Order: sequence, then structure tokens, then C-alpha cells
Amino acid sequence: MIAAAVLLYACNRLWLLPASNGWVRLFLAGYFSDILAGALLLALLELLLAAGRLPPLTALPAALLFLLACGLFLELAPLLYRPSSVCDPWDVAAYLAGGLLFLPLERRLLRTCPPHMM
Repeated sequence: MIAAAVLLYACNRLWLLPASNGWVRLFLAGYFSDILAGALLLALLELLLAAGRLPPLTALPAALLFLLACGLFLELAPLLYRPSSVCDPWDVAAYLAGGLLFLPLERRLLRTCPPHMM
């Protein structure tokens, strides 16, 4: 999942964004990376949990709370050290959407992969 998010981000920056226009370009430039970031944040959390031999985070409320905290931090922290930065609440919604897209994929992987493959 981590590799997929990084690959999709690179494809977006290198090919999709330059080839698009209109509302598609606005979406790709403004929110697609944030959606990928939401999935990436959960995938990284899962990697850390697995490294610590802890169970995966599969509860929706816990995942959404984690993503909300990360999203608020990523949107508000730059305001402390970069006065020209702006906070976009839609970015936080995109982080949450990315996590909501990631969770069903993760659950499916957990059901289909043998334990030694995870």
C-alpha cells in the first residue's frame, strides 16, 4: 500500500497533472495528493503496529480519529512557522477520504494473505 501511494503520487506529478485541465486539474493539484496521504498515513501506522507486534487498526472510529488528528496537525502546524501558509479544511476531509478508501483494502488483504506474509 505504501508503494502504491508513492507510485500514484509520482504518476500524478509527472504525467496526470501536466496532461489535465479544468476541474480535473484542480482536483489533482489540490486534493488527490491529500487523499493518497490519508491512505499512506494509515499504511505507515499499520507498518509500525506490525513492527511492534500489535494488532492492526481495523476499527473505523479509531482510524478516523487518527486521521483527523494527523490532518489537523498537517494543516495547522505550518501556520506556526510559516505565516504565508493557509489552512484548508477540505484537505482534512481528503485525508479522511483516503483513509476510508484504504481501510476496506486493508481488511481484504488481512483476510486473504497468510499471517507470515503480513
